[in-house]
Amino acid sequence: MTRDERMKKMQAFVRMHKSSTIQEIADMLGVSHMTVRRDLNTLSEFDSLRVIHGGVIYREEETEHSDRYSIGQAKTTMYAEKLRIAQKAVSLIESDDIIIIDAGSTGELIAELLPEDIPLTVICYALNIATVVSSKKNCSLIVTGGYFHQSSMVLESNEGLQLLKQNRANKTFITASGVNVELGVTCSNFFERTTKQTALHSASMRILVADSSKFGVVRTGHYADVEDFDIIITDTGVQEEELNPLRHIEHLTVYRV
Repeated sequence: MTRDERMKKMQAFVRMHKSSTIQEIADMLGVSHMTVRRDLNTLSEFDSLRVIHGGVIYREEETEHSDRYSIGQAKTTMYAEKLRIAQKAVSLIESDDIIIIDAGSTGELIAELLPEDIPLTVICYALNIATVVSSKKNCSLIVTGGYFHQSSMVLESNEGLQLLKQNRANKTFITASGVNVELGVTCSNFFERTTKQTALHSASMRILVADSSKFGVVRTGHYADVEDFDIIITDTGVQEEELNPLRHIEHLTVYRV
């Protein structure tokens, strides 16, 4: 089988499954792991396949700064589950905590539910989160700035990243569009990767808040692995096959609410 034949089969396979590990592709083609990696190294920026940590995904037409997420739509999806997740997240917050709240509909619910009777410092980089927190008298607010992405309400800039790097937090609450044990934690908007990674590196406790519809899903923007988190908060809709591998990560606590 020639390289071109392998690439055509690989593209059809990944397109059908939306994502695949390197080993799954090797088994499908009947070739070695290294052969698949060599083939993937020939991909150009215009190819429909994108290599991410540990695997390959099929990508639709997009640009680095395209907004493929709509917070308006997200607010109406899995609302009850997201509310329970936010309530559990807020229960972990203590007086004088410095927290980072990621963008997204679950992040906004966390901001709305922040306790009013204890002093907090909140760092954020999304306009909707900042607007909610700004009305809370007990909260000191740090907002990064930059280009405003209307669909996600994220503020993006190199200066904002520097501000995020210069501050430290006790806890960071990070959202996701996809959670896959093998291929990692991903987001729909590729431009958010660096911001999410910076938020993770700026906090001592890293908390992933993701409803069950995100598990088993892979999006284009890989920004972390499940092992990078200390706590995962999700809902009871997560399938057992998704949870079982997480139970073998010693430092990871998983809450199903």
